[in-house]
Amino acid sequence: MSTNVIEQIEQHCKRIADGGERVYPGMPMRFTEACVPGDCIWQGDLGLVIAAGKKPPKGYVKPNKATVQLVPGNTVGSKHCLDTLDGVEMYVPKEWNEETLEGPFLMVNKEVNILHPTHGTVTIPAGFNVQCYYQREYDRELERERRARD
Repeated sequence: MSTNVIEQIEQHCKRIADGGERVYPGMPMRFTEACVPGDCIWQGDLGLVIAAGKKPPKGYVKPNKATVQLVPGNTVGSKHCLDTLDGVEMYVPKEWNEETLEGPFLMVNKEVNILHPTHGTVTIPAGFNVQCYYQREYDRELERERRARD
């Protein structure tokens, strides 16, 4: 039986609504080729957003030393890592540290996976540019936003 894409989406949504399919925390996710700028997947406290621009934002630089880790820090929660740097051009904010709310800008020329020890793997297809953001929380004591931690 041949159905069009809209019918397939409607059938898929009905299966989810009827309880026939489940989505659980830690399940792998994938940006599809149908994604558009602004589409986002959260991997814990790391937001991955399809970027509209073909260039990194103003104030971004190529890091002196390439790294697969997308979140500064030494904790398990900061271990959001690319499975490879092959085919990925990375740019980071000039002042990239544990307090920064914006993360790397990735230009992905080959499919890449973002791994994490407690969250599901996120796959980014070739040809996408992705801006990384960190979840924010409000620190009442300091009366300012700060980066949330896994």
